[in-house]
Amino acid sequence: MGAPRLTRRFVLGGAAALLLPAPLWADDGPSRADLTLSAADGREVKVRVTWPKTGSKHNWRRLPLLVFSHGANGTLDGLVPLQNALTRGRIVVAPQHPDSEANPDLAKVDRKLVLAQRVADMQLVLDSLPLIERTTGRRVDPRRIAAGGHSYGALIAQMLGGAEISGRSWRDQRISRVLAFSPPGPFPGLAEASGWSKIAVPQFVLTGTLDVVPPVAATWQAHTVSFDASPTKGSALWVGRDVDHYFGNHIQRLSRVAGDQSAAFRQATDLADAFLRGAPLRAVAGATTERMVLK
Repeated sequence: MGAPRLTRRFVLGGAAALLLPAPLWADDGPSRADLTLSAADGREVKVRVTWPKTGSKHNWRRLPLLVFSHGANGTLDGLVPLQNALTRGRIVVAPQHPDSEANPDLAKVDRKLVLAQRVADMQLVLDSLPLIERTTGRRVDPRRIAAGGHSYGALIAQMLGGAEISGRSWRDQRISRVLAFSPPGPFPGLAEASGWSKIAVPQFVLTGTLDVVPPVAATWQAHTVSFDASPTKGSALWVGRDVDHYFGNHIQRLSRVAGDQSAAFRQATDLADAFLRGAPLRAVAGATTERMVLK
């Protein structure tokens, strides 16, 4: 599949999206806009953009950008708590991938193409910075662009950071950091330690002692393999005590009945924010942390 390209259809489609009535969002959340982009293969890709409310509409101070990939079958609505929590002095953009359960054409999706399409969706966002800047009234700092994701999406972010998956390099030189919530464990022939050892940028891996999701991870330790394999200085691993794949009901399964993991979610997102800002991390301890490792 060819690389995503900026097309007239994309520009017009994005501009038209800005004219739609704004949805009602929580008053205490960041500013948001939903756009529709056009990929090189003709797919329409919905994206949700969030940015800080502070400052004037046309504050052109350059801000960092985080492009974030949801997990398998995930939705943009399911990312709201996490996307809000990470929109601190930065722009966050999350595309809806073809395997999202919110895709009305999900039954027609060719699963063999989804991996490459997910990467293309993330790169399409990176190719769409002029529209994102017009939407937010902010400028993007090209030196501070990070890729993030949850579960399957974390693997996509790692691929953009240099991980070799399915025997192929997917490195995007625009990515300077990777934020990986619950990345999958090894899959022979697809994702292995040897491929994760090629990650070329610092990454922050976050998981928990209840983060068991067969066959993605038969044990929670499987989520740490990609961290152990990566040699990049500045990388970090955080393991939350009694934290599961969804941080209770904070990521994707928002109506899920689960134990209260809000304190762990706050700590994890605080650490993630510091990592994305490039602030020095220190090992933390306490009731919500099982262990933390720094490289």
